[in-house]
Amino acid sequence: MTETQGRIGELSAFALQMIARNDLPPARDALIAAAHLLPESSPVRAPLFQALTTLSFHLSGGSTPPPQLVARVAQLAGQLSAPAQPVKAIESRHSSAKTAKKLGPIGIALAFLMKIKTVALLFLAKGKILLLGLTNLKAILSIAGFVGIYWALYGWWFAIGFAGSIFIHEMGHYVTVRRYGFQANAPMFIPGLGAYVSWRGGLNVDPEVRARISLAGPLYGFVAAIASYMVYAATGSGIWLAIAHVGAFINVFNLIPIFIFDGGSAFAALGRQERLAVLIVSLALWFFLSEFMFLFIALGAGYRVLLKKDFPQQSSHSTAYYFIGLMVALGLFDWWILIQANALRAGF
Repeated sequence: MTETQGRIGELSAFALQMIARNDLPPARDALIAAAHLLPESSPVRAPLFQALTTLSFHLSGGSTPPPQLVARVAQLAGQLSAPAQPVKAIESRHSSAKTAKKLGPIGIALAFLMKIKTVALLFLAKGKILLLGLTNLKAILSIAGFVGIYWALYGWWFAIGFAGSIFIHEMGHYVTVRRYGFQANAPMFIPGLGAYVSWRGGLNVDPEVRARISLAGPLYGFVAAIASYMVYAATGSGIWLAIAHVGAFINVFNLIPIFIFDGGSAFAALGRQERLAVLIVSLALWFFLSEFMFLFIALGAGYRVLLKKDFPQQSSHSTAYYFIGLMVALGLFDWWILIQANALRAGF
């Protein structure tokens, strides 16, 4: 048995144990890791990803997965598990113990390293997700070009902070795509314009799953804006206040519900009533916060309600709450940032 096959067996066996305990999130995560190790030609790979995508949809939405779906996932996990694996694992542990005794302290250290190998591999797998955009040559070159333009316009620190905010926004899409079991490429920057994450397998994806992938970008971007403000609070450097403001503004901009923005994909999961709710809230935010970007969100929502009318068969209330929550949070945060900026200017 190869190391990859053994790893797949370990992950599937762990997943089956978790399913037996009705602890589905770790089972899903283990099977996603196992599915990524399968070759493209494997007959189990595609149905496993499909079942895991549906399972993730239920887990993320807080609904109880149907018993048939859980049984299907368990069946596919059973096809991955290797019956001989437990015996070999026991033999391997005995062998390691004997070797450790023969080698003395060195052997004990080696045996300890073998025990933590699985933990290390899992840590590296998670770390790879966050570092992917910084280890892909094309992504690095695109980031360098992006930084170079804003460095020339606004200086080094703004360029770094702004690019970092955009990177975190795109990693929100990337991490969520991978969470649902799809293949995704590292974030690619378009100097002077923005960035994007390309992913495969989303042609027939459920609209609510696509909405969650789309809204993950503004959510992560909001976190990046908060982090920028915290840097400002710690250092007193106004450049980080500017980065926080631009980050919040860009993520509100991305919520405009037309097809080229994140809000456009998210709106595909909203029915008429949910879209009207977004329209009303965006108009209220425009009126009270005097932020014209919310007027554009309202106009886009009105277009999707009155003219395009591309309503889904089943609307998603949770997506509407998610969308509206992001609008309100980003709007209030940016309003607070502008108050801080006016106070900072008044002090000079």
